[in-house]
Amino acid sequence: MCDKNEINTNENNLNMKNPENEEKNMEDEVKEILEKVKNKEKNKSIVIKKTIENIDKSLIDNLANLLSSEVKAKIYIYLRKYGKSTVDEIAHGTGIYPSTIREVILEMYKSGIVVREKLDKEGLGKKPYIYSAVSPSELVKKLSKGLQNKLNEVIMLDKKI
Repeated sequence: MCDKNEINTNENNLNMKNPENEEKNMEDEVKEILEKVKNKEKNKSIVIKKTIENIDKSLIDNLANLLSSEVKAKIYIYLRKYGKSTVDEIAHGTGIYPSTIREVILEMYKSGIVVREKLDKEGLGKKPYIYSAVSPSELVKKLSKGLQNKLNEVIMLDKKI
């Protein structure tokens, strides 16, 4: 038969944490946390990825014919789909080089197809522009006005030659 002191000693041994098991549990917890962070980052990158990959090619082609450029069509579609965006965001979403975006979007701005405003950000450095596209009905008005001017020139051809 066991005496009372022996029972208390055995109970204390059971309640003591094994440092080896505790270390292993911590390692498992750290691995679990790291895995959760990895999964969260994967999900975050999926959500942030804004592209026009799934846009019907015929829509891009039709708009490219109207705007006389596939690059302009892609920029316009991207801006209509995602709204206010910087040149870098547009470049990432369309797969077009940022330098090309800057060049073409300036033409689009001058012709009234896109509007821009300065990004209101804190800190030093240049504040980039944020671009957005005019509505499709506004685009049609601008395109039809340009087409009307060209058609008027054709009508007046005999008088000009």
